[in-house]
Amino acid sequence: MVHWCSVFGEFLMATHTVKLAEWASGLRSEDLPQAVDRRCRLQLLHVTSLVQSADRHAQLKALGPKRGSAKLIGGGSSNAVTAARAHAECAAAGDRLDYLLGGCTGVGAVSAALACAKGKTLGDVLCAIAAANEVAGRIGAAMTLGPHHGAANGWVHAASAATAAAKVMGLDTHKMAHAISIALMSGGPIGRSQLASEHRAVTIGLAVGRGVEAAILANGGVRGQLDLLESPGGLLELGCWLPLHHAFTGFGTAWLTETVAFPRWPGPPVWHSALDGVDEILARHVKAADKRLRADQVVDITLRVPAPAVALDHWVVRRGRPDAGGAAHSLRHAVGALVAQHELKLPLPLEDERCGLVASKVRVEHDLGLTMDLMGHALDTVLPLFGGITEGEWRDLIGRLGDPGSSWPKVSWRDFRKIAQHRPDKWAQRVRYAPRDLSEGRLTDWQWRLGASVEIRTIRGGKWPVSRAFPTGGPGNAWEPLVARVVAAFAQGEESSEADAFALLEMDAGADSRRVMDHLLG
Repeated sequence: MVHWCSVFGEFLMATHTVKLAEWASGLRSEDLPQAVDRRCRLQLLHVTSLVQSADRHAQLKALGPKRGSAKLIGGGSSNAVTAARAHAECAAAGDRLDYLLGGCTGVGAVSAALACAKGKTLGDVLCAIAAANEVAGRIGAAMTLGPHHGAANGWVHAASAATAAAKVMGLDTHKMAHAISIALMSGGPIGRSQLASEHRAVTIGLAVGRGVEAAILANGGVRGQLDLLESPGGLLELGCWLPLHHAFTGFGTAWLTETVAFPRWPGPPVWHSALDGVDEILARHVKAADKRLRADQVVDITLRVPAPAVALDHWVVRRGRPDAGGAAHSLRHAVGALVAQHELKLPLPLEDERCGLVASKVRVEHDLGLTMDLMGHALDTVLPLFGGITEGEWRDLIGRLGDPGSSWPKVSWRDFRKIAQHRPDKWAQRVRYAPRDLSEGRLTDWQWRLGASVEIRTIRGGKWPVSRAFPTGGPGNAWEPLVARVVAAFAQGEESSEADAFALLEMDAGADSRRVMDHLLG
């Protein structure tokens, strides 16, 4: 397929954006593997439960039209753009958005698909969510090696919403390509300071709304730059340190949706294993001593985590000023609240002196073994992502990681022996001769290897250690408990809502969207 690029005045072969649109526009609900279908249904329940548990008077909801084709959770209706923005804002408020390899695609996909679902079927909605996961996930995965790391990538939110809306609206390949391009043109990186604040929800809501609007504009004939991703000075050059172009392969064979995780905790996923460990120790203390561990009984807490978790912690300590709505982006404050109150919900009670007392006793250390485990697992499962990276590109990337602004942990001389045990020379050789298509990877074996080792010492001389290989909620965890947790969050203790959730999980794909809305929105 050939397209005219008005920017450079020359014909271009199919670009990344066009390839994404070709695959997404041709996707049918019957093409979805059972594992993908089930995860998209869980995403529907998960995002809806987040919206229901948030403030029903979202800022973006109150400012939109009072009537329209899109039904609003909590009552009323509005137009598609306002509904998608409002639902995404509410969902993002609790900071527990589902995420997959490439970023948080679910909030944009679900919010946009529901906003445009009138007259469609459940199969149409699920197909749109799957398409959005794969398209936006690949854009985020291509930008993995950079300062935004997918989760902080506003482009992912906008692209997922644009893809889902365009898919439900039935846009052809040409218009869908322009919808994705327009969404990317209007998106951008979300700064860490915004993510770690009460402004996170509005920022994500606006990105999702722009994605739906991009689909509407493209349907009306507005055109975007189809080589926006790979052109000189384009998003892949500006949005990351080293673009991973092979992320745009493996359509229909390698499903990023299978890597989706539904977090138990708010805040960055790189810290969730540490929070799992702290929570397990608190539960063990109750079982052993028949009472809760008090904040004043803690001597110190040591958290050993992989390099990405240390880098983010260093950034927060040096530059972060999270408010109560974003305090889960401070690992020490999150642990302090969890120990003091035995729960972790936003907004965090920063005024509680016990939280600060515990937070002051938390020490975060780099565990090189966990970092090497993370890297080794990535090479075992998604090796094609890194295929073809040259030695010079690796050196440039290592130089960026060594920059003081990256906050990446330094490697000491005594670490080199442990590094040598993992044979990094063989890793380099594997990357050099790696396949160039994701279909040759092992995405079905992917786990979020963001482990942690936790030790809490108490005033009575006790030590409470625990280790976690990966966080709760994603691949590697048992499937049935994961489903039960998502359903329980949706039901919020109501038997009728629990019945609705299980009915949606088993509902025929041909069911009318009105029936779906009745189960989801009440």
